[in-house]
Amino acid sequence: MARIKLYPNDTAITGGDKLVGTDVAGDNITKNFQIEDLAQYFEQTGNALFQYNFAGTYGNQTIDSGDYRYQVDPSAPTIYGWANITGIAISRYNRNGEDVTPMVSLLVNQIIKITDIATSESLGYGLYQVTSSTTLSSGGAFLLTLKFKGGSSTTANGVISIAPFGTEGYEYTFTQSAAASTWTINHNLDRFPSVTTVDSAGSIINGAITYTDSNTITVVFTSATSGKAYLN
Repeated sequence: MARIKLYPNDTAITGGDKLVGTDVAGDNITKNFQIEDLAQYFEQTGNALFQYNFAGTYGNQTIDSGDYRYQVDPSAPTIYGWANITGIAISRYNRNGEDVTPMVSLLVNQIIKITDIATSESLGYGLYQVTSSTTLSSGGAFLLTLKFKGGSSTTANGVISIAPFGTEGYEYTFTQSAAASTWTINHNLDRFPSVTTVDSAGSIINGAITYTDSNTITVVFTSATSGKAYLN
């Protein structure tokens, strides 16, 4: 056997490549360790705060420590996808026994990524906006209500991590190209934003603002004008 330093370097590392090491839990026997297995180990034992074990779908059950359950649209098929998930119930204690209570409320309005870390080469993840957080009656868990944004591969049914990705933008710019005395603004922000209106020269103008609903605003001016409305 040649000296290790004489072997060529592998510049195309794959998950199936192996390293030689000592199995401390197995009487210090020399064994091979696959790169993909090491990656999975580091992923699941890392410092990510929101890591949980799958326990099924949620139907008002008690959520055990370290577990999560999906709340699924009742009309979804038996084999449901990321888009069918409307909420996730998580224990106040993650799979490492840490209390996440102080952090849960900070997830509201955040975009989160739920990633499948049960398998080393899984590409499964779902992106959601957290619209609300409810403390469940047991007091030991929380239900996050979710709005689906996108996903990849199949739904994770094993160990997951939940990572916040920041808040979604709540700004909208409306342009009224043709002069009109009434501007109808369909912003789809699902809220009642503040409104600043300007004319075509960029000067602030004032109109009577009516919130038709959480996604539509009308602004009425004393005369026809063109310009922009900035919603925030």
